[in-house]
Amino acid sequence: MRGSRLLIIVSAGLVSACGNYTSATRQARDEFYAGKYTDAAKLLEKGAHEDSLNQLLFLFDRATALHEAGDYEESIKDFARADKLAEIKDYTSLAAEAATLVSTDRIIPYKGEDFEKVLISQYLALNYLMLHKYEDALVECRRVNHKLHMMISQGKRKYKLNPFASYISALMYEDQKEWNDAYVDYQAVQKLAPEFAYLGQDLYRLAWRNNIRDDMERWANEYHLSSDDRKRIRDEAKLPELVVIVESGKSPEKEPHPSWSALPHYVPRYNPVAYSQVLVDGKEVGRSQSLFNVEATAIQNLDDKFAGILAKHIAGVVAKEVVADQVGKRTDPIVGAILRLGLYAVDQADLRSWLTLPKDFQLFRARVQPGASYKLQIKPKDASGGDVGTPSGVIEKIVHFEKDKPDQRVFVHVRAL
Repeated sequence: MRGSRLLIIVSAGLVSACGNYTSATRQARDEFYAGKYTDAAKLLEKGAHEDSLNQLLFLFDRATALHEAGDYEESIKDFARADKLAEIKDYTSLAAEAATLVSTDRIIPYKGEDFEKVLISQYLALNYLMLHKYEDALVECRRVNHKLHMMISQGKRKYKLNPFASYISALMYEDQKEWNDAYVDYQAVQKLAPEFAYLGQDLYRLAWRNNIRDDMERWANEYHLSSDDRKRIRDEAKLPELVVIVESGKSPEKEPHPSWSALPHYVPRYNPVAYSQVLVDGKEVGRSQSLFNVEATAIQNLDDKFAGILAKHIAGVVAKEVVADQVGKRTDPIVGAILRLGLYAVDQADLRSWLTLPKDFQLFRARVQPGASYKLQIKPKDASGGDVGTPSGVIEKIVHFEKDKPDQRVFVHVRAL
């Protein structure tokens, strides 16, 4: 009954590996979505620091929880571990890969989707940004698109570059008065997300900073900036600025594909929050604008590689038939038939993914008067502008600007669930 014993061993290992992760993280996810980020991080700590098939996921989720809790230093440590681990796991042994042909990807360590590996650097950049470590943040912003360039050059996918990383990079260069570098990055964003709400003003302002008259006219015409708009942009460039980064909603989750139940596909989760209204000292000053859509990226990335996943699945079907046939010939046809049924029974979709990601990354900018403290309120809104009763509720922060820094830029980060 060697075939039966093989089936029992494979099935037990599969249930143990996947079941443990699901049960171990359910409470942590509940705490996270309730806005109790520190509690969620504590629940994920053990799994993040133990070698297992799901260690990378534990690190993803714990690092995200620490980031949302404002513990940026600890979040950096876990994201750095995740970055190294994702690189190691990408080189799974041939034996392990071969084993998935007769079982499922769920028996090998989770390696992370390509877009997830890219977002590690984006989160590292945000953590460094909030710690005012701009040089480190700029390095990670560059790594975001470097990773994408590598994936494109290696022929893996036709990925688009990330406008959010380039925009954050431009903001930091501008804050350091490196006008040319800031202008280069804003132009990079323009190629990727030309419709982004603030971009016309950004491009005009940096063309003005760099004294490029032709470009000033070009952007004024392209973004329909009136003479009053242009004067206002130049005048406001001397004022302090508030930049609010909003991570909004929940990323999609994997479910079995409707046509191929042994294969995964991403499905959007319920997200009542469409944007966040921003108030300064009780006065509405605007709303957050989406710049990078995680949901759309996740769905597109998995769809793009579906043909490869399907080809591997078909090869797995052939392998299962060969194994079951050989076992039946060498032992007993009944044993072969039982093994065949068992192998198909454990052939289930690998539904693991980084679930604490937001649906999208949004951004808000506003100029303020220097040398003052402001009460900042961020109100999650639905698509029709109605208030959303979410765990995060109305987020309030006190923001301070220094008197001797008339053009100071202050960054604020929040999560709107």
